[in-house]
Amino acid sequence: MKMKPMSALLQIIDLSFSRSHQTLFQQLNLTINNNDRIGLVGHNGCGKSSLLSIIRGLEEIDGGEIRKPRGLKIGWVEQFIDQTILDINLLEAALKVLNQDELITHGWKAKNQLLGLGFTEQQFAVPVKDLSGGQQNLLLIARALLLEPELLLMDEPGNHMDILAMSRLETFLLHECNCPFMIISHDRFLLNTVCNKTVFIRDHRSFEYALPFDSASDQLLEHDKHAEKHRQQEEKEIKRLQATAKRLAIWGREHDNESLSRKAKSIDKRAEKLNNEKTKVTEGSKLNVRLDNLSLAARQILTIENADIYTPDFSRKLLSIDHIVIQPGERVALLGINGVGKSSTLEAIRKQFSNDDKTSGEIRFNPRTTLGYYDQGLDTLNKNQSRSDWLRNNTQGGEHEIKKTLINSGISFTDFSHRVDQLSGGEKARMMFMAFQINQPNLMILDEPTNHIDLYGKQQLSEQLKESGATLIITSHDRHFLDHIATRWLWINNGTIEEVNNSELFYKQLLNPKARSSNSATNKHKNFGSAVDTDAKENVDEIENISMADEDDILQRIDWLETKIQDDQKRKTKFQKPTSQIEWQRELDQLWAQLQ
Repeated sequence: MKMKPMSALLQIIDLSFSRSHQTLFQQLNLTINNNDRIGLVGHNGCGKSSLLSIIRGLEEIDGGEIRKPRGLKIGWVEQFIDQTILDINLLEAALKVLNQDELITHGWKAKNQLLGLGFTEQQFAVPVKDLSGGQQNLLLIARALLLEPELLLMDEPGNHMDILAMSRLETFLLHECNCPFMIISHDRFLLNTVCNKTVFIRDHRSFEYALPFDSASDQLLEHDKHAEKHRQQEEKEIKRLQATAKRLAIWGREHDNESLSRKAKSIDKRAEKLNNEKTKVTEGSKLNVRLDNLSLAARQILTIENADIYTPDFSRKLLSIDHIVIQPGERVALLGINGVGKSSTLEAIRKQFSNDDKTSGEIRFNPRTTLGYYDQGLDTLNKNQSRSDWLRNNTQGGEHEIKKTLINSGISFTDFSHRVDQLSGGEKARMMFMAFQINQPNLMILDEPTNHIDLYGKQQLSEQLKESGATLIITSHDRHFLDHIATRWLWINNGTIEEVNNSELFYKQLLNPKARSSNSATNKHKNFGSAVDTDAKENVDEIENISMADEDDILQRIDWLETKIQDDQKRKTKFQKPTSQIEWQRELDQLWAQLQ
């Protein structure tokens, strides 16, 4: 990428801004230069998304100044997909940002932009609603760049992306994006890879370092240590002055000495002034997850036996589960490439728990099991309800407990009525964990729980979950989080679930192009070797659509299917799966026809 000369493109000077009686910024200062690739980092609720809105001119500030060239073209990649484009196809959605004249002269750029972000021409006709969350985010980037911005702002574009799609995003931002950008992200690896500058939003101010995230964090930590040491010295001096003033005031009264009384008042004012101007020390993350001991004394909490998992519309089987027992206190990571059925497996467990009979069938629960379910889309929060009303409808808590939980989570009383469907992704995630704090479930199903949680909140969340003793079943694209918290790994591979000792084997295969291509054929993905993820919608096609697979992939699949049929036929009749055998045989016939 050709670098422009260093110069200030945009300056924010002494910015003050409040929303709903909550102060977000006080005398915040920030400079964006032509060559900056900025990672914007901060605790959930600190105002990162609001800052991007202010830069775009969508918010009225309370004070300060924003200096930028007249007519500066700012590209915007929002956090959530525009609902109005869900029913049109990928290419049409990209072209929709162009006017009629631009369609004629620059329409070809849309295809190139989509291809550059890892899409294939076959995907151009796919409806946006059928794309995964990660694919939709890549589409939003393509739409923003088609307008040829001079500054690109991105609000958590890596959400819902698997490691392959994230790799495509990293490559694009490093080598193909030719304008300065500011990106909100909670992905440590992404920030270290693509950013040359880190801006921390904290305690209503900004802290700027011309360094990638890890190095900038070290500098900020040194700042915090120095601030804490200075604060301790100040507090020690304040106590000394207050003690002196009190002693002089007593002497002045006892001896009727006006001079001593005046000195006492003077010293007391010095102490008060010093107290008002104390060095600020960070308040920390506002996630505030507090979970009591949720362990369950039992031999098992969940049993899955001879269960088949299907796509959401039940048009196709994704995998079979022969026998899994999950014991209380286990923290199970569910691994698998996108599209194999991770989210569908979690949804099947949740649906069975909602049935009246939880102790029989293919999925069975201990009678004392209480379930907490975190869906990656946070769909339960897409409602016109206040924070307090949502908690009333989704927890067993009384009025006092709900109010206490909101206040302890940093929500002011005036914001209790704020609608949950208007909250940011991070604030919605906080609401979900508030519900867990009240309900205290002993089994938690967490589908991508870290998508909207800040880097510091992730650490707090993992520690709280581990200390709670709750049984966990987790999917996540954040490898650092999974490896830190999981005690057991289940890998969805080749249509079954197998237990592995750790996540290393899965990630090695995921990052190996040959293995990935083979696994894509095995699991009937639409696009072989594609860097674009397909997990959120389990968006897979029937085997007749895998025209891009090479012969070796198909032969490998045939060998696996024939072995599967033979193994199943060797079982006793009552343990065989005749329906599965029919499906496997039909797929075999299709594969042989494709080879011929």
